[in-house]
Amino acid sequence: MKKLITVSILLSSMLMFGNTLAMPHSEATSNVATQEVATKVFSIEKMTSKMCNITIRKAMEKVDGVVKATVDYDEKTATVLFDPNKASIEAIALASTNIGYPAKVKTTK
Repeated sequence: MKKLITVSILLSSMLMFGNTLAMPHSEATSNVATQEVATKVFSIEKMTSKMCNITIRKAMEKVDGVVKATVDYDEKTATVLFDPNKASIEAIALASTNIGYPAKVKTTK
């Protein structure tokens, strides 16, 4: 009886959540893998608190073609992973600048 209940629970969870055992990679992961992806680091001005991170990240991630933005308050930078065929460096910087946090591509020395 315990085996029957266990099998029933397992089947129910597979129906509810999908068969993740048979498909280890999510659809989002496979989409990113097929895109051309570039990474740029932007210096961000006027960050006054750690809450600025969320605002800047959300603005940058709204730009079509941006896969992920990570903002570092201590370094005053944003690292952005994006598809250069869809998003431009200028559009990403402008998204941050338009919400009050001027952004420029950080140059390496």
